[in-house]
Amino acid sequence: MKKKRRRGNGEGTIFEDKKNKRWIGQYISGIAEDGKAIRKSIYGKTQKEVVNKLNEVKYQMNNDIYVEKNGIKLVKIMEDIREEKLASNTISGGQYARLKWTINKIKNSKLGEMKIQDVTKNDIQEFLNSIKDLSDSYIKKLYEQFVQAYRRAEIKKYITYNPMYEVIKPKSDKQTKVVEALDINVQKAFTEYLNKISIESEPYKNIFLIQMYMGLRIGEVLALSTKNIDLGNKLLYVKRTLTNDKEFAIILGNKTKTYAGNRTLPIPDFLMPIFEEQLKYANENLHNLIFTTNDNYIRTSAINKELKRIFEEGLKTSSKNISTHCLRHTYGTRCIEAGMTAVVLQRLMGHKDVTVTLNTYTSVFNKFKEDELEKVNNYLTNNQLNFVNSAK
Repeated sequence: MKKKRRRGNGEGTIFEDKKNKRWIGQYISGIAEDGKAIRKSIYGKTQKEVVNKLNEVKYQMNNDIYVEKNGIKLVKIMEDIREEKLASNTISGGQYARLKWTINKIKNSKLGEMKIQDVTKNDIQEFLNSIKDLSDSYIKKLYEQFVQAYRRAEIKKYITYNPMYEVIKPKSDKQTKVVEALDINVQKAFTEYLNKISIESEPYKNIFLIQMYMGLRIGEVLALSTKNIDLGNKLLYVKRTLTNDKEFAIILGNKTKTYAGNRTLPIPDFLMPIFEEQLKYANENLHNLIFTTNDNYIRTSAINKELKRIFEEGLKTSSKNISTHCLRHTYGTRCIEAGMTAVVLQRLMGHKDVTVTLNTYTSVFNKFKEDELEKVNNYLTNNQLNFVNSAK
């Protein structure tokens, strides 16, 4: 037999279910489209436990978010956070576009139609485990969307428990792609190839040379204007980069990728003729850019495609891992091999933190360390300062 106890002011009904040895609380959570009340139940071992749960529901309903909470989808929270970031200017148009692409991956799964309170830990884990064929960096981006959404839901009290505490971020089945520098002999052959051809037959030749011998990001090279080049003082001012707006259209950004990317670089003497030549061929355009195609922005994909063609047809070598980023990486590697410290290289590369430089060039710094230690060992040996085996 069930013993009922009604609460005042529409706060719900509590009764004891003696058969199942529990207490039940019922309350109206809203009105359905047909005008009927939507009733929900909560359960507890004691009357006090159910009273506390009903009070929590009442608190949520008085927050003006309860009705929305009962119909809000997980993806909607992710999209709201994305829009807030754009409105607060904490992400760029390009980052917005990439976030949209990432969230759509979740939106197109079964989770896309689920309300956040209905999604379980197993649902999230199943989704993440299903994308192990993607890269670790992309898995991390997707995982972060769940973390942010559930953090928001927890703060707003959309949920009473955060399942992300139990979710495990899987590792990719893919082997991590490592950007490698050109071997110095390959770099030499590539440089000789570019120097032998004209800018008419290879419009991108100077782009390749500037990246390979000054270490700029491809977007930074393509954003160079006549105002950024000071031939008199042999200086290059890196101020902007080509990026994307929130619709993925190419635009000229008003800053570099990171605050550290805004930098002044000395132009090597051997590159002075390259800049002089490019300035002669630069057409008048809206932003006075020195690299354009029919006065339009050049796409990175077009440059990478041409770079691969040169390696395959011109140099007769593999182009599997070649990219414009590989040329930037080549510059960094040569700097370390020449003895440059990580802090100086950080400034030249425009890394926001020296740890980025150290992590990017770990293997190169290790090889440099080994070479330097070999010099020390040779010095000690030559001066007979090494240990002598005293064993008889």
